[in-house]
Amino acid sequence: MGKLGEYIKSAIKQIIGNGYRTAMTMLGIVIGIAAVIAVVSLGNGMSSFVQSQINGIAGNYGSISIDSSKTSETFTQDDFELIESSLPDIKGVSPDLSAYGKVSSRKGTFNAQIEGVAACYVHAMSNEIVKGSYFNEQQVESGQKVCVMLVDDARKLFGTEDVIGLEVDLSAWGLTSTYTIVGLRESMNRMYEFLMEGQDYYATIEIPYTAMGSDFYYDTEHFYSMMLFADQDILSDRVTEAKEILMNVHGLRGTKAISGYSLADFSEELDTILGYATKFLMLVSVISLIVGGIGVMNIMLVSVTERTREIGIRKSIGAKTGAIMTQFLAEAAILTLLGGIVGIILGIIMATIICTLIGFDVIITPSSVVGAALFSVLIGLFFGLYPARKAAKMKPIDALRL
Repeated sequence: MGKLGEYIKSAIKQIIGNGYRTAMTMLGIVIGIAAVIAVVSLGNGMSSFVQSQINGIAGNYGSISIDSSKTSETFTQDDFELIESSLPDIKGVSPDLSAYGKVSSRKGTFNAQIEGVAACYVHAMSNEIVKGSYFNEQQVESGQKVCVMLVDDARKLFGTEDVIGLEVDLSAWGLTSTYTIVGLRESMNRMYEFLMEGQDYYATIEIPYTAMGSDFYYDTEHFYSMMLFADQDILSDRVTEAKEILMNVHGLRGTKAISGYSLADFSEELDTILGYATKFLMLVSVISLIVGGIGVMNIMLVSVTERTREIGIRKSIGAKTGAIMTQFLAEAAILTLLGGIVGIILGIIMATIICTLIGFDVIITPSSVVGAALFSVLIGLFFGLYPARKAAKMKPIDALRL
């Protein structure tokens, strides 16, 4: 440990003695490490933001469909009850009926997407009920003409959010019926607004599927698709299990007539894509680190040339090859470690500023900081190896002649 301490002291002395050259050498390492920290933090923040926004748009549900071209079987109320009893940790199952129509209020008539669903559809989206309440199972069973809409749609249709108890006329397939507003959902998030920018406006109106059946002549006894609601961490598994149950009940195993897909699957695919994007950006950042490492190697070669006589004297009085090599490697490692520390601090500052301006969470993991510091040392050791070996292999007589 004593010898290593001497090597470190000697390395620090050399670094301090050549302050300007040291700063210029460290610059490449500083920029590279700062870029890595900023990219990792930005990637984490982007992933977190996109995931939360996508979950807000798509919701926590899976879709199970039956292909009418492969079978004459359909889903029934018995299937819904079987799934709910067989999978007690899910939040419910709902038919999936929808129509594009019109909604009319005192401010005019607008395009509308009408969703005929069960009471458990309240769990479909992350945007919760902020006014009134969602229609309940009794209202669904009795086919009451009640509806739920988004806060933004209420403002568009009535010019106010105070719409609970007011009525709207819904039209589809040439038929019109009057519905009473019982609840308002929180408006969609920024991602949804971005995706819908430039598109025609459609109000989203949710009504009991039984009311949709009686008012717009939908079959409410036989269905070709259903939605299953569950927490994200179990959603994918429960959709698979529900699909297996339905294939067994309808005798469709091996026919591929029933398919299932969950939003959890989509989230996983999105995570993979974002992961690839982050890795690509990190690769670009690492290139700047390699450039910085080459700069370290060049400076170390210059240092070896300048200290040729010192090396010759040390070897002539008994310094071993390993000692000379360790001294120069220590100098390279300390040089890049200092650059790494400055780069980490700069990277954290950059990440905080960029993420704050964009609106992402600042997510800097301890592993990325420690990894960046270790990587900077490895860069120094790797690119300092050749100059250190060159210095260590010098013959004393040749070194003293120069």
